[in-house]
Amino acid sequence: MQIEEFYARAVAFDHNSFFSDDFESIICFLMSQKAGFVVRIRDALFKSSLARNAPAVFPHRIKHFEVKPGEKWVIWGPGKGQFMNILSNKFLSDPPLSLQFGVGGKYPRVEQVLFKGVIPTAHLSARYEYFKDEFDVTCKKFILDNAVGSNNVSYDVAKTDREIDMNLYDKLIDSLQLRDLQDRWAMGLSNGQMRRARMAFSLLKKPDLLLVDDPFLGLDPMATEIISNFLANYDLPIIIGLRFQDEIPSWCTHVCCVENDGQILFQGAVNQYDTHIKKLKDSLANSTYSENKSSLELGELVSKHPLFGIKPQVPHLELRGLDVKYRGQPVLADLHWKVEPGSRWHVQGNNGSGKSTLLALITAEHPQSWNSKVVEHGIPRRTGKASYFGINKNIGMSAPELHAIFLKNCGERLTVRESIATGFHEASNNNFTPIWSKLRGDQQEMVERLIEYFALPADKLFGALTVSDQKLALFVRSVVKMPKLLLLDEAFSGMELEPMLRCHEFLNHWPGTTMVVSHVPEETPKCHYYLRLVSPGVYDIGRVQ
Repeated sequence: MQIEEFYARAVAFDHNSFFSDDFESIICFLMSQKAGFVVRIRDALFKSSLARNAPAVFPHRIKHFEVKPGEKWVIWGPGKGQFMNILSNKFLSDPPLSLQFGVGGKYPRVEQVLFKGVIPTAHLSARYEYFKDEFDVTCKKFILDNAVGSNNVSYDVAKTDREIDMNLYDKLIDSLQLRDLQDRWAMGLSNGQMRRARMAFSLLKKPDLLLVDDPFLGLDPMATEIISNFLANYDLPIIIGLRFQDEIPSWCTHVCCVENDGQILFQGAVNQYDTHIKKLKDSLANSTYSENKSSLELGELVSKHPLFGIKPQVPHLELRGLDVKYRGQPVLADLHWKVEPGSRWHVQGNNGSGKSTLLALITAEHPQSWNSKVVEHGIPRRTGKASYFGINKNIGMSAPELHAIFLKNCGERLTVRESIATGFHEASNNNFTPIWSKLRGDQQEMVERLIEYFALPADKLFGALTVSDQKLALFVRSVVKMPKLLLLDEAFSGMELEPMLRCHEFLNHWPGTTMVVSHVPEETPKCHYYLRLVSPGVYDIGRVQ
């Protein structure tokens, strides 16, 4: 008897019995082995709960999607994040068997690599602390993920009986160029270094399917090439998620174009859809966001800024031969930099070149921040003369570290309105205490007007937003108190095109001093000048053409 016929008879025998669903699952799994697919969706809705009134992840059923062994897919478009979550089996399928995995006669191991900046900590400055607490881990321990213990003793306690393939570990750290980082504190890794460590962490578990959302987000060209070449040559079914504006790597064999509502515009072999992809990218490149907000309204918003219509004569910031060292190793050396009020700077450099360290010095999150070579408004910064809270009173920021901490601490308890309102805490960007009810009327009005301008859902929980909207909400949070200095470290990485363009237009009217860290030209707002960090003591300063 053919397996299909056996399946049909078995299900028809007693479809309503308690055991039929289990039996059906077994038979479907056997059929999946014959079919030879890795993952397949057929006519499915997905929900996060069994409750009858639970909303569907996407309002439309996914009619068909299938990945076969040896294929490397890209989920392309604004709906890619939730689609990747579906493929990682985070939601319940309706009907129950409409999502199937078929890998080697066993329940598959699916690994989803999510890049949310550095390891979440309690506060931003923890990343730069010289003395780590006794439970901090090195990069190697983070990747192995097989033991916990104190740095005060010579032994660790195993937390899993999973056998670690050290030959695979050696291959991974060599391929991802992590060998020289093994003994570095994981919390102190740069954004790009942590991405490679997370990749090794997931692949060491020997998954049957690897899902990587935004694998190149926030990476310099060298790190992008390392990860792209690695994924291209790794013998494993791989699915990556990219935004519409992202280039599809040449090694991707198939593409699935997904809209915000889950509608699949097209799917199949990449070479079959070259024309569709080119037309869609061209239309996006030639389009701008919907200009339903007048420039008059934008001008009125930024007119609340203390530097609006004013040009102070004293430089906003000067670095007079600044040096920063970690354990005797220089990170920044003899850096001379003058920042005029209202100027907009593009801070450039490869991952690990010291960009985040530089911004941390400016915000006093770095332990070496109190340094007379740092001069603010003509006054050298000295211990006892400048306080952390006084420094941050006029600074707004958005950064991967801040995103990671905010999501961990506030994702499930603060709405978008409450999240943005926390930007009014004058003393620190790292203060997430709810403050909405304590704001003055004009401050609440500013929050509401910015929410409306950027079309954010005010009453939705921050953690329920897409990554793009989370980044957008954090950008709005960084400007809400109209700070004199705005620091944007990879603020637009992971943001969809339309909201990103709206942010860039907003910055074109912004009267304050701005520093932008970005590796992707399309994600970089218009800047007047650049500071390019090459190596300690080697840097370049110039005007953006």
